[in-house]
Amino acid sequence: MKIAVGMDLHKSTAVCFASYAGEGEPSERVNDFLNDFNTRYRTQPSTPENLAKIARALQGHEAYILIENSTKTFEAYWILTYQGCNVVVAQAQDLYRITKSVKKTDKNDSVELSGYMRRYLHGEREFAVCTMPPKEWMMRRELCRNLFKEKLHLADVKRRARAHLLLHGIQLSREYSDIFCLKASKELEDTKDPVLIMLTKEAWELKHRAEKMMKVIRHYFQDDRNMELIHSIPGFGEVTAAYLSSMIMDIDRFTSRDSFTAYFGVVPRVRESAESSHRCSTTHRGDEEIRRLVMQAAFVHVNTVDDSVVKRMWDRLKSRGMAHREIQCACARKLLTVVWSVLKNGRKYVDDAQLRERSDAMSDELLEESEE
Repeated sequence: MKIAVGMDLHKSTAVCFASYAGEGEPSERVNDFLNDFNTRYRTQPSTPENLAKIARALQGHEAYILIENSTKTFEAYWILTYQGCNVVVAQAQDLYRITKSVKKTDKNDSVELSGYMRRYLHGEREFAVCTMPPKEWMMRRELCRNLFKEKLHLADVKRRARAHLLLHGIQLSREYSDIFCLKASKELEDTKDPVLIMLTKEAWELKHRAEKMMKVIRHYFQDDRNMELIHSIPGFGEVTAAYLSSMIMDIDRFTSRDSFTAYFGVVPRVRESAESSHRCSTTHRGDEEIRRLVMQAAFVHVNTVDDSVVKRMWDRLKSRGMAHREIQCACARKLLTVVWSVLKNGRKYVDDAQLRERSDAMSDELLEESEE
């Protein structure tokens, strides 16, 4: 029996709904099975054990499960796949029946996902299927993502320390660009303020963890040619270059430059009506964190190079009075076309060590000062 299952997956729950996806009308026995499944497994904890239990309940049937892409998806995908289910992952932005629904509940979403899966099996293509990375690439991606989160945590601790200094009227000997550099940390500890002492300790623990994580990332990416090529482009620090390489995996899996930039969600969404079409805000497809890092890389690029296609676009759009955010987004897309060309040609963008050093320093500084 062919079954279409919609699974609305969250950090703590998995809400399922199964429907018949075969030809003709379902028999009474089929309806009984589906009703029983939907009663037993409507809402379950999304632990590995419960996901495996759901998959075992579908054994003996040709089960196809549709899940929206999220940070939890990778774990669920492999657990269900190893248990014999056929799992399809879709971008949430493509599932308009869900994103535009006025009855947005987990149960309704699972029913809609089941309908999407059933129509997909019958030849309708309403969404793009996400490529699920192999485990070794997912591990690299998680290493980069965890380091990125540690950097954001450190930025938050820095803001808290500066706010505490202002709140209590405490002044240091000078204005430090890094409030937790060695000399500044000594001054903070000398204040004997318990909050500043705790924040300083927390910051240094974060710094040490980030250093260890960076060493691990360098080890795993030491033979990664893509990471080396991306890092040669001014604007991309080591963390961003490694993260972007883990998202790309193989440049040849993208059919064109446009499909490559669309993968990162920095292209305009086109809304068509009758004989007119309108270019709206960006699609926001894909990984939100890497999109943010690429936009940051575009800013670093135009502030470290004297001339490039990205720099000229930035200046041109700025002279037109375009908003800063729009300029940054447009230049991020242009920078991705540079990445595309560099990877396709297999040649470094630049070998200027001093330019590379300035770019890395600014990338690290922005990464640690960025807001969540």
